[in-house]
Amino acid sequence: MLVLRPRSATVDDAGVKRALIDDPEAAGLVGISLSEQPAVWYDKWRGTLGCDPDTAAVVTTPELAGDDDEDYVTVKTVTTPSNLTRIGVKTTPFLTRWDNPIVIVESLSVLCQYADSQEVYKFLHVLTTQLRSSGGEAQVYLDPMVEDDRTVERLKGLFDSVIEYDPDEDSEDDWTVRRRRS
Repeated sequence: MLVLRPRSATVDDAGVKRALIDDPEAAGLVGISLSEQPAVWYDKWRGTLGCDPDTAAVVTTPELAGDDDEDYVTVKTVTTPSNLTRIGVKTTPFLTRWDNPIVIVESLSVLCQYADSQEVYKFLHVLTTQLRSSGGEAQVYLDPMVEDDRTVERLKGLFDSVIEYDPDEDSEDDWTVRRRRS
């Protein structure tokens, strides 16, 4: 699923994130996090889930990975966020070995800074296809205020569900869910 929410808004999306994971204790989280250290990413997700996931891995850059060897999260590095093929290669073993993996891309906007929209589209197409065949799922977070409307609309077509944060003064619920019709 694609989750559209502006990073600039003070959005507490922990409840939404938690609701998207059926069994947090059995979750196998695969993070593609190119803006946070793996330990910070893991701690945020552990807090969101309310427990430790069953397994966790993060694909990041060497600068963010640092020298620490974390026992609770497997860390794989890519030299640059622009090498989407290498990110896919580092992610694939978790998708094939784990039952029902959940790939979390935070934030897709970072990948879009390093690669053009066509490359990002191809990367996500391969990733979502791989996940469908392995029984896994994706949570891809994108700031729609940073990307152009055409790119956002094109990316929406890759996902079965799109969840969008849209604060409305007349509504108690600021989240809208759209599912693709089969």
